[in-house]
Amino acid sequence: MAYPRFIAAFIFLAACVCPCYAEGVIPAKLSVSDAVAIALGMNPGLKQAQEAELASQSRLRIADHRTSLNFGATTNFQNARDASTSSAIVSTELAYESPFGTQAALQLSPLGTGNRYGSVGASFVHPLNKGKGLLSRKGLALQSAQSDTSVQSKQLFLSRQATMQGVVEAYFQAVLAREEVKVREQAVQFAEEAADGWRKREEMGSAAGIDVTRSEIQVSQTKNALNSQQRRARNTLDQLMIAIGQGIGETPELIDSVPPDEIKIPPLGEAIDKALANRSELVIYDERLGEQARQLAHAKDQLRPRLDVVANFNSSSRSSGFIGQSIFGDGSLVTGLEYSIPLDQHTLRETQDTAARQLDVLRNLRLFQMDQITEQVRSSYRRVESARASLEILAKNKEVAVENLRIANRMMEEGEGSSRDVLDAQQAITEADSSLLSAKTDLYLASIDLNRAMGEDITQMEFK
Repeated sequence: MAYPRFIAAFIFLAACVCPCYAEGVIPAKLSVSDAVAIALGMNPGLKQAQEAELASQSRLRIADHRTSLNFGATTNFQNARDASTSSAIVSTELAYESPFGTQAALQLSPLGTGNRYGSVGASFVHPLNKGKGLLSRKGLALQSAQSDTSVQSKQLFLSRQATMQGVVEAYFQAVLAREEVKVREQAVQFAEEAADGWRKREEMGSAAGIDVTRSEIQVSQTKNALNSQQRRARNTLDQLMIAIGQGIGETPELIDSVPPDEIKIPPLGEAIDKALANRSELVIYDERLGEQARQLAHAKDQLRPRLDVVANFNSSSRSSGFIGQSIFGDGSLVTGLEYSIPLDQHTLRETQDTAARQLDVLRNLRLFQMDQITEQVRSSYRRVESARASLEILAKNKEVAVENLRIANRMMEEGEGSSRDVLDAQQAITEADSSLLSAKTDLYLASIDLNRAMGEDITQMEFK
């Protein structure tokens, strides 16, 4: 009876502890730095890229491993009409292959019984022509593994950059949505105060009924806008959790505010030069070009005659079992040169032509990638300039809206204006405040996008 109670207690404890752990991952007060740190450590997409890099490193270690050791034992039983025989042998093999084409192997069978005898053998092959040096099988495999490791490292860097940019953008979009909620709340407060004022004026006989209805409509519209903005703010928090990679449903307090608008950027030409010098996509293309060039060189090498230095030693015992003649008692050594030439080269030439075409395609793709990078930098640069210009325009627009509201109120006091003028002026201020917040956020995010387009490591930036 104690066992079921223990199981029930364990399940209850797990149910209590696991939610606490999950909730503790996302702190109650979340800064943009915290969000980035959590994402870089736990984002599933980034973990996949990290695993791909680790796998490439494992493949490199495998490709660089030069020896293999095998052990085996074989037992046979043969039953014929007039006799039955059995035999067994124990064998081991040590093989070596260098990255320059040299191969060596040692086979040892120290024990044999029945009609199987102990033996020892050794072989050595060194290419003098085809398959020599870095064009050997081992050399090509090692170079391919090294290239793949470099590519996966750059791919991890790109994944880290994309993850960080996604989190920062989602964070400040959530901050923007939160600040716009405050703007809408203030608009509702102003609208309600204005509506109360118009109702009092109507009671005093100094305002028409239409002024009251206009103000009440304005209250309803601002409340509806507030409701929509609150929904968008909740959505942006969920999107932030998705960008981080976990914590969906969490509602942390975002402690960083809309970033300042002091953004410094280099001249456009300098930005493009930096991008063409730093972008990881071009490094990846360089690795792919190097790998394809090796494949083409290998295809050409296969068309050449093969000339190898070879040596073989074999010796076996004339008796089985532990006690008998030595396995070195009957040995032979053969050394010399082996020469071969491929007579049917149709398949080899097709392979060479295919490799050459693929190399040309990769070169063109790299040039196209350079054009794409240039366009990305120019587009990001224009985005920064446009956001900066919008910010200046909207700042002046806010000043005009404030002055317009002051004039509208004064005209109402002097009996020359209408309630529509005041309501429109208040709405203009609300929209100007919202647009200013959006422009500041867009300028900051545009600068991050430009830095990434230039190939800068945005993980080294300070996000405040």
